[in-house]
Amino acid sequence: MNQVALPRPAPVGDSLAMAGRALKLMMRDPITFVLSTFFPLILLLLMTASFAKIVNPAGGYDDYVDVSLPLFVLMGIAFASPVTAAAAAADLRDGFDARIRAMPVSSLAPLAGRLVADTARSALTVVVVVAVGVGLGFRFTAGFWAAVGFLVLPLLFGLGLGFLGLLVAMRARDTETVVAMLNPLLLVGSFLSTGLVPKTDLPGWVQPIARVNPFSVLIEAMRALAHGGATTRPVLEALAWSAVLIVGCGVLAVRGYRSGTRPVA
Repeated sequence: MNQVALPRPAPVGDSLAMAGRALKLMMRDPITFVLSTFFPLILLLLMTASFAKIVNPAGGYDDYVDVSLPLFVLMGIAFASPVTAAAAAADLRDGFDARIRAMPVSSLAPLAGRLVADTARSALTVVVVVAVGVGLGFRFTAGFWAAVGFLVLPLLFGLGLGFLGLLVAMRARDTETVVAMLNPLLLVGSFLSTGLVPKTDLPGWVQPIARVNPFSVLIEAMRALAHGGATTRPVLEALAWSAVLIVGCGVLAVRGYRSGTRPVA
């Protein structure tokens, strides 16, 4: 009898199909969009109303938005990443990925698809939060390409956070554990940074933490890209942090996925 040849895996097509599935699941889950879009917008409005005159008594609310908007862009990207990681853990736990492995589908398509969908969601977050910031007085004053860099830089960092989330999902027992492991780390990174107040206004013991905090590094680079000044060093440092997350967590996540790592029941 002649054997029927199975179709060969198509990495790009399979990854896009998995990305489409992930985006559909996101659209059915309003929590993802609340955390990625409405949560940073609410914080932007509340923090601007509360801290603008305290941080800069001589300035207006638009001056504070110029300073604080990068943090809220990053928070929108960061606090939706545990939801994506939890979805990955659920697929591992429920056997979806095991079924995909038994089909003529690219072995890394589920991971790549989630990251593509996560990046698309992050891009929407950046556009919405920046648009509201512009409505509140935020302005790009360093030129077109610097503004493009401002928009792209958080997406690279978000990709690194996506790999970090997938790595945690490989090791976690359930979706609740994934969220419990990632949220405290993201909270510390967000609030122990220079996003809300200048580093010199932070308590002495916080300043060394804020100095090396990747959120602070990204924030300073985004401010430089938006408003001018020395950009080379802060942008290179931000790219370095993103590269560390993408390469380091990415290699470990892919290796764990290929080796069949599963959450412990």
